Amino acid sequence: MEKNKYRILLIFFILIIISNQIIISNSISKQRSNAETINIAGKQRMFSLQITKMALYLNEVKSTPLYFENLSNFKKVIDSFEKAETYLKQKNIEHYKSESLNILFEKNIPYFNKIIASSRQFIENPNNEALYNQFFETIKKNEDPFLRTMDAIVNEYQRDSENELDFLKKTEYFFITFTSISLLAIIFFMFLPMFRENKSLTDLNNELEQFKKEIEEKEKDKKRIEENSHRTNSVARIGSWEVDLVNQNLFWSKVTREIHDADDNHIPTLENGINFYKEGYSRNKITEVLDNAIKNNVPWDEELQIITVKGRNIWVRAIGQPETINGKCVRLFGSFQDINAVKIAQIELKKVNEELNAILDSGTISIIRTDTNGIITYFNEGAETLLGYTSEELVNKETPAIFHDKEAISQRSKELSETYKKEIKGFDVLTTIAKEDKVDSRKWTYRRKDGSSLIMQVSISAIKDKNGEIIAFLGVGADITKLTEQNNQLANFAQIASHNLRAPVSNLTSLLDLYDICETPEEKEFTFSKFRTVISHLSDTLNTLIDAIKIREKKEVKIEINPLSFSKILKKTEEIISEEISKSNAVITSNFSAIDTIEYNESYLESILINLISNSLKYSSPERTPKIEVTSAINKGKIELTITDNGLGIDLKKNGHKLFGLNQTFHRVKDSKGVGLYIVKNQIESLKGTIICTSEVDKGTTFTVTF
Repeated sequence: MEKNKYRILLIFFILIIISNQIIISNSISKQRSNAETINIAGKQRMFSLQITKMALYLNEVKSTPLYFENLSNFKKVIDSFEKAETYLKQKNIEHYKSESLNILFEKNIPYFNKIIASSRQFIENPNNEALYNQFFETIKKNEDPFLRTMDAIVNEYQRDSENELDFLKKTEYFFITFTSISLLAIIFFMFLPMFRENKSLTDLNNELEQFKKEIEEKEKDKKRIEENSHRTNSVARIGSWEVDLVNQNLFWSKVTREIHDADDNHIPTLENGINFYKEGYSRNKITEVLDNAIKNNVPWDEELQIITVKGRNIWVRAIGQPETINGKCVRLFGSFQDINAVKIAQIELKKVNEELNAILDSGTISIIRTDTNGIITYFNEGAETLLGYTSEELVNKETPAIFHDKEAISQRSKELSETYKKEIKGFDVLTTIAKEDKVDSRKWTYRRKDGSSLIMQVSISAIKDKNGEIIAFLGVGADITKLTEQNNQLANFAQIASHNLRAPVSNLTSLLDLYDICETPEEKEFTFSKFRTVISHLSDTLNTLIDAIKIREKKEVKIEINPLSFSKILKKTEEIISEEISKSNAVITSNFSAIDTIEYNESYLESILINLISNSLKYSSPERTPKIEVTSAINKGKIELTITDNGLGIDLKKNGHKLFGLNQTFHRVKDSKGVGLYIVKNQIESLKGTIICTSEVDKGTTFTVTF
């Protein structure tokens, strides 16, 4: 009977130990599962951030070989992202069965589906610019709400894990206490018999020692679970915190302390906790959200800056949730994450993107991309500014032919066809050189939407994939219209200078020859006086030349107007070109009886008479003595000046449209440059006047200037 009693006690004790082992084993298994779930939830959040980073990176390298290489990595991230989501949902159904987690997962479904759907579409069509833009906008729009919900899910998992860990501790303490009491009772009841049954006592001691080892192993497993949980939070740099508003106590987890650079001796309080936030926006914002949470039961999720114990300025993500009892807030709790590296990277990336966009959208640089068929796929703001079209009007709709000058395209087509010994036309005119892995840089004339033209220096190159296949063409152009005009002005200036200075310089040369053959002092003095007159007129001519160039450049020039005499200006003109008049034996007559005075610019009037009379002398007929008649008249209230000659005449039907053009000549006469009439017309029109010509071949020409 006594023996059976001891057996029952021993069996009872063994059952207690076995029960303890079963419960602890189940709890440890559950903790392992929780740790794995928390780890996957943390990875799910990291996958979401990685998707955004890779999307930004793909945008930077989309015109380089790295684009498709990183696209493959991006697909792997999307697959992992989708698998993690499926695992978490299934885990909640099979293990947690939490209503709050169900609500959070349901809330996250739209964001998750949009991210996955947009990403899959982009992966299937990586070269579609519209799909990429749609994908990029979807990621930016859905990332933030998805991450906030995932943080709440992670917090729920962590809270559940901590509750189970507390239960495990309490169970362990209960069983240790109960086992100890049971052990003492068994020892008490078996003390005397153990003296008599030495062998049985030894066996029991061995069993107890074994039980002790098992308990120690369970304690090690429990500690290992706690370390895994801490390690998971450390990797994600997510800590927790809690404020007991009733007792005014603030608790920081180990990771939260690490983020603050605070040691274990640091005692956090609500006041000094707020003071860690950087003065200004961050401190004001955390004060505001805390006050709003306590008063209005409103949670918060903010990215702010703190100054750590060691003086480091870092970015953190502070998430908080109030807890109320009977309408009064009694507790605040939440998570605290170090996001400094990610935030700084985001800020730098934003800066780089802004600088890149500033370059791409420069108002003076045109950047246009087409597919291999010539359809425009990208049209930057600079192109919009220069050409007047919007990207919506052209992208995926038109080719560059819409703004290219057709004559320039036709001319280039002929050049390339001759070079390559085959017909090259259409879009190939722009891309033939680029297809040879060369940059084709040349001037093109573009037509704006309003019909006006501009000159562009355009470089066209081919964009290739990682296999070396051409997938697009890129044209980068700069407006060089003003530069081209300036270069033309320099060329024009040289020609105009050569033309207008020829007569005075020729006179000086003739006078110098005459001076050398003068014999008497009187002759030399007379000749030298002519030098002064010609040099004075040469100075006036130079001033006229400079003013004419300024007018052509459309600068604001104040043109001096004075009362002038036609007869005096004609006399001065005859003195300037006296040598030409003498050589040709020309007869110049004038009649200013209708009107001899006019309000006009003296240099311009001299230039008009010099150029028109010089032309009459230059293009005089060798068959007759040159006769030039200069008269004035008043017609419909306006003063007219007419210069008529009996020279070679001009075929106006054939050459009338280019009579006043630069470098236009109509007779094979030595030193004929085709500049004089160009200058005269510009000077007359600058003062709102007009000039017309009537002429008959071999009979003469009449120029009529209306002031």
